[in-house]
Amino acid sequence: MRRLSIALRLALLFSAIAAAVFVAVGAYLYQTLQRQMSDRDDTELLNKVVLIRHLLASQPLAMPDELRMVLENVFGQDGMQLALTDTAGRAIVRTTGPAGVAAPGWPAVPLTREPARADVRDWMLPTGPGRAIAALGSAGTGLAPVRITIVRQRSHRLAILKQYASDLAAGLAVGTLVATGLAFAVVRRGMRPLHDVIGKANEISTQRLASRLSVQDVPAELRELGVAFNAMLDRLEDGVQRLSGFAADLAHDLRTPLNTLMMQTQVALAHPRDGAEYEALLVSNVEEYERLARMIENTLFLARADHAQLALRPAPLDAGRELTHIADYFDMLAEEGGIALRVDAHGAVAADPILLRRAVNNLVANAVRHTPRGGEVLLWAREDAQGCRIEVRNTDSAIAPEHLAQVFDRYYRADPARAEGGTSAGLGLAIVRAIMQLHGGSATATSDGGSTVFTLHFPPAAHPAPAGAGGDSG
Repeated sequence: MRRLSIALRLALLFSAIAAAVFVAVGAYLYQTLQRQMSDRDDTELLNKVVLIRHLLASQPLAMPDELRMVLENVFGQDGMQLALTDTAGRAIVRTTGPAGVAAPGWPAVPLTREPARADVRDWMLPTGPGRAIAALGSAGTGLAPVRITIVRQRSHRLAILKQYASDLAAGLAVGTLVATGLAFAVVRRGMRPLHDVIGKANEISTQRLASRLSVQDVPAELRELGVAFNAMLDRLEDGVQRLSGFAADLAHDLRTPLNTLMMQTQVALAHPRDGAEYEALLVSNVEEYERLARMIENTLFLARADHAQLALRPAPLDAGRELTHIADYFDMLAEEGGIALRVDAHGAVAADPILLRRAVNNLVANAVRHTPRGGEVLLWAREDAQGCRIEVRNTDSAIAPEHLAQVFDRYYRADPARAEGGTSAGLGLAIVRAIMQLHGGSATATSDGGSTVFTLHFPPAAHPAPAGAGGDSG
């Protein structure tokens, strides 16, 4: 089922609110008019009773015809009927009015007090509901008082109220329709900036990721959305650029061993060779295959780290023992290069043993590779309240400041020549950063005074790191 648009939903909501307000106001006006008409009718009945009492005091009952004529002029309109009866219930004077009207039998208002609103009561007439009042009036000195009964029908008042209710209902319907149309138009106009944002978003593509929304030109309600949208575009642009760079670097690094394999094989097949030459070719090819396998394995490791698909098994490890084992592994390589390899490590580290060794191995291999003969590589570790800090320092080898922020990027090399045919694929430090992110720690590099320090910070065991962390896509 297709959902209604926001503009239409808001317009319907506004119309419902308008209808509710119209109904409330209409009901209030109807009740007010009804109450005012009832109050006016009752007041008029009370005034008639007072008038008749004065007439009886000045007009003798011995002349009923003349009295009837006077009373007809007073009561011959507005649906009123007057009846004057004696104590025996005989009619003395009765004005013309609705046929079949029975006089109410409740007690009359005594002569000793003026009639009040409470004395006017509902009375059912043949033509519909009405109001009536009964009061005693003086018939003269020495004569028994007469009963004054006034009845007024309300059918014409009810007709007025009914017509008024019909007019209110029609006004309500028209007002609701007008409010709905106006609300829809106003909402559509108010949502125009949102359509501008949608149009701007439709213009963005992988070739136009640099385009941004102007948050100053949108309403305050959409400004936060614009800021979040621009931030998302920043992340997308950075990710696309890193992905493009990753693809280019991967193709570049795969091209060298593949070209070597193709060229060596073509040369070998150009002329007949003896068994020893073919064996040497195969040995050389195996070396290139191993290099390709390492590159693919490292790339796969980074991809799994990016998507948190590596199971982390942290355990408390002795930092000194782990670094000593790693130093023993690289001791022969350092000795061949004329490099002193030392260990100064104390404390415990909470880390996955395999991943810890891989990260430190990459740092030590990188340090040994870039330390000149006569230099020194130090493996240092200390534990404190913030966790464990492991450093790999090498002397006589500095990294330019403009390269420090990028040394952990994939396939990045500080050498612009990219070390064609070198042993490094440019993934070692990227793997180090991915491992540290998996542990919830950090990897940093500093270079000053001709020496370079790579620092790994592992969080304490009491605050375990998340099971996975998204590696950078650089």
